[in-house]
Amino acid sequence: MIHLFEILSMLVKNLKYLREKNKLTQQAVAELLGISRSTYANYEKEQSEPTASQLLILATHYQVGVGDFLTKDIGAPLFRQQAVKADHILAEEIRVLPITVSDSQKTNIEFVPAKAIAGYVSGMKERSYISELPRFYLPKLPEGTYRAFEIEGHSMPPINDGAIVVGRYIEHARDLKSGHRYVLVLRNKGVVFKKIVDELQSNQQLLLTSDNPAFLPYSTPAKDVLEAWEFVAYIGFHNKTDMNYILLDKINDLQQQLGLLTSKIA
Repeated sequence: MIHLFEILSMLVKNLKYLREKNKLTQQAVAELLGISRSTYANYEKEQSEPTASQLLILATHYQVGVGDFLTKDIGAPLFRQQAVKADHILAEEIRVLPITVSDSQKTNIEFVPAKAIAGYVSGMKERSYISELPRFYLPKLPEGTYRAFEIEGHSMPPINDGAIVVGRYIEHARDLKSGHRYVLVLRNKGVVFKKIVDELQSNQQLLLTSDNPAFLPYSTPAKDVLEAWEFVAYIGFHNKTDMNYILLDKINDLQQQLGLLTSKIA
């Protein structure tokens, strides 16, 4: 039986070991958690404890299990020898991607609707979860594995809220291309659709930009990118704004035609 004081003692030991191993200051970790340096320092002094949500943020950032954080000496040689299976696009190991196939053995395109995106990050590795997603087939796509996502927001016009983006699976970060658009599954931010600027060589990050200038770019560590799907097609639906543009185009066409007729009559 593990007592509470033993858990707290192990937590303090691991907090300090992982911070120093990753060459982080107490201030840097405090900023990650959104707290003051003195508050974080108290965690390492065993004068107070991090909340469950803060512990989850730290475990995710350091890529260790929450249970290991609390009950194992992560700095011990035996623990360090244990293989940790990376789950991000920088990993060199082959990652397993569950897919479904049709009765004719053609690979389906699984569709992740907006209401299912919250659960996708935790369920995307599970065959049972993927098999429950709606799916369809599109002809004439190049060889590859594809998935479709319902996009929310207006940061990437003309692909607006409610559009369905079809993406081709990218196995590794080296295959990402600056200036291309991707659906990215991020560890702590869910699913986003952005244009990327490759900053992997300089700082192992991706700069995510929008086609709508009203949305500011932001960076994300490549190790937080769990999946990347390169944009290949989208299914859009006319909204009120789109129809206004269509009507304006028609009116301009009519005005030009009337102008030509008037000039001929004159």
